[in-house]
Amino acid sequence: MSLQGKRVAILVEDLYQDQEVWYPYYRLKEAGAEAVFIGTGKPEYRGKYGYPLLPHVTADQVSAAQFDGIIVPGGYAPDLLRRHPAVLQLVREASQQGKVIGAICHAGWVLCSADVLRGKTVTCFSAIRDDVVNAGATFVDREVVRDGNLITSRKPDDLPAFMRTFLDALEAPARPLTHGRSSKAKLAVRR
Repeated sequence: MSLQGKRVAILVEDLYQDQEVWYPYYRLKEAGAEAVFIGTGKPEYRGKYGYPLLPHVTADQVSAAQFDGIIVPGGYAPDLLRRHPAVLQLVREASQQGKVIGAICHAGWVLCSADVLRGKTVTCFSAIRDDVVNAGATFVDREVVRDGNLITSRKPDDLPAFMRTFLDALEAPARPLTHGRSSKAKLAVRR
């Protein structure tokens, strides 16, 4: 798989879930894409486990048109990210432009605040299920869910399926909703 020429924003704030930032970052690089850390204004962020991260740029310095996709990692960072209008504007514009948006774990909070979940089928960490439902989404408990340009997963254990689906979406145009495979679920497609 070669994603040469593709640019993906990874949104970051303090207390990000370390695996949900670094696993996508290296998978994107491995596939040939450029991964750009986008922060909210601090010179450095620390993950839940203390790993430092230096952002490349801030959300108010970029537009969705500069990227092919956005990844919103989980941890406690989404609660901080959604407090920044520039972050919400970036996610909203990306959704309107049909860019690939990936959200894992608590990242659904950013999607709720950006108002991009109405009519979508998604998954997320169980603790924020009510939040995504109240934002207009249909919740399903799967390791990965793709609804058009939106890809969602529940937790770090889902990262392999999440990134396979995200990378596939960067290569291919949006298609009908696809639920990820798991040991308890069969592939299902809504048309």
